[in-house]
Amino acid sequence: MGKHRVLILGGGFGGLYTARALSALGVTQTAEVTLVSRTPTFLFLPLLYEILTDEVADWHIAPPFEEVLPRNCRFVCGEVLGGEFQPRRYGVRVRCADGEQTLEADTLVLALGSVADDFGLPGVKAHTRPFRSLADAHALKRSLVEAVQHAAAVPRETVSLVVIGAGPSGVELAAVAADRLQSELRQAGLPPTRAHLHLVDRLPEILPQYASALRHLAHRELARRHIKLHLGVGVASCSSAGVELEDGTHIAARTIVWTAGSRPAPVLAEFPFVRDRRGRIPVSRTLEVPGFPGVYALGDIAASVAAPATAQVAVRQALVVAHNIAAAQQGAALREYHYEPLGEMMTLGRGCAAANILGVVFNGVAGYLTRRLVYLLAMPEPWHAARVGLSWLGQSLEETWQAWSAPVPTSAS
Repeated sequence: MGKHRVLILGGGFGGLYTARALSALGVTQTAEVTLVSRTPTFLFLPLLYEILTDEVADWHIAPPFEEVLPRNCRFVCGEVLGGEFQPRRYGVRVRCADGEQTLEADTLVLALGSVADDFGLPGVKAHTRPFRSLADAHALKRSLVEAVQHAAAVPRETVSLVVIGAGPSGVELAAVAADRLQSELRQAGLPPTRAHLHLVDRLPEILPQYASALRHLAHRELARRHIKLHLGVGVASCSSAGVELEDGTHIAARTIVWTAGSRPAPVLAEFPFVRDRRGRIPVSRTLEVPGFPGVYALGDIAASVAAPATAQVAVRQALVVAHNIAAAQQGAALREYHYEPLGEMMTLGRGCAAANILGVVFNGVAGYLTRRLVYLLAMPEPWHAARVGLSWLGQSLEETWQAWSAPVPTSAS
């Protein structure tokens, strides 16, 4: 009999941290662990916003899997197409650069993540942009820069940006986008009033799942950046001219970013699992898929687990899944997953953040440093985290030196 085969589908937090935990538990000594991802790099998604303000570089948050995946794990870069199941033997079809292949497994981990959900609203798919990848971040940054250049060439032209969705993603994105726009306006010699930013959500409050102290800090920073809030009203449609709200309000905008919703990866429909009305797979407390021995689901695609779709949750679920795979091989008891929030963190612009760590709130520069330290410690590979930390330190020292050495303007006599 050959080695036990563990196949992990998805290279986000859930998939990568499951593989790393399996290696740490010694499972890779008796089992062949394979991770499949459609991209060759891991993405540390919580720091994606800082791409807009040039506070992080691509390599900081998107290391290749060959650098962060344990050497005793196999990596396959390809797109998952569907599954062909037999009792206790699972086959998964994957399209790679050199063609389609079927990967077989005895244990299957589903960590395929989610995609943007436009809820079928008119014009959303055609006229809004997502913010879920490095390519999305760079495309938005180029769009903002080009919009300011256009405004500089056309008298009285304004730059308008609408962010739809006032959850964590929307609030963080609006804040950093505002700072990027103001930086571009200053360089172009344009007044800050030439930019108009809007944040839209059908709920009556921003960040409804966050502590009230963080909501208050977010409101303050959004107001400082003159971001107009449209709360308690949904989007009726989007077009090349802007956004139409359900109350009849029209917001003129060239750039519209959609962060209002997500749904599980559509490829789940190609597997023989029961799914709920949102497309998620029901799981037990041990994160197993009922009726499919040796199959686990976690992260955005797992239903029946009362937890938000965050990196923090995915990592902690990954540890439970890895433990249960090891326990199942040894005939030991499985562990249940219980959601215990450790806190929330968010960027609120360049050099500014808010963090609630076990009830202790940090904001401003203190929040910024706390958030950076926590995420540095959470990076998957210690040596990569060390390189990133040194890079951040060097960047901070360079910016401090530039500020100190800048000539002091003198008034005309």
